[in-house]
Amino acid sequence: MDDGLRAELTAMFEADTVAVTAFYTQADDHRERFAATGIVPATPWPFGLLEWSPIESAPPLVRRVVEVVHANTARLRRIVADHGWPGRSFAGEDGADAAWLVLQHASSGVPTLGTPENLAFCRSCIPLLARAVRAGDARPRQLAATVDSLRQADRLPPVYAVLSADYHIEDGRPVFRRHVALADIDRERSRIGLPPLASDIHRRQQGNPLHPAGPTPAEPWPER
Repeated sequence: MDDGLRAELTAMFEADTVAVTAFYTQADDHRERFAATGIVPATPWPFGLLEWSPIESAPPLVRRVVEVVHANTARLRRIVADHGWPGRSFAGEDGADAAWLVLQHASSGVPTLGTPENLAFCRSCIPLLARAVRAGDARPRQLAATVDSLRQADRLPPVYAVLSADYHIEDGRPVFRRHVALADIDRERSRIGLPPLASDIHRRQQGNPLHPAGPTPAEPWPER
């Protein structure tokens, strides 16, 4: 394991967390000023606030999120070019989780974060993540979330249905935004080591959805 890289990735994660936490906490303070710009955001509040243009005129908390995401993505791109995907064998469990969080923000549906360049980088990481999952070096849910985020950006139905935005629960059943074949979803989930969709639905009904970037008793790291 590369302790230096692990420390760098976790520092990137911490910078991201600080910026995003401040953004969520203070976004509503800027709602009126944002409305006065006349910008019609492509994403719902508060994410639409990150679409402020020109970015130089945006509040500091907006500029900070955009700057951190782009700086982290640029650094992750160099890490991947030099070492491949930084899985847990190379970067430790917390470093691997931090790398995935950076990637997920780069695949955001917010245009200022999920730029064409960033989305192209995320797509290039899919086969690397898939290989890491097979080796037990990345969480299956992280691969699934990245694939489904990119599908969402392309306005396509999900492959794994791990994103909360893909469907809502109505009368105990999932109602999808786009047509899907549930049997296909469960087959694809099984191929990468995810439980059936019904288990996610049950957890969402209990108010306890699984997050891709952290360990849970229900879905620990895969065995290697």
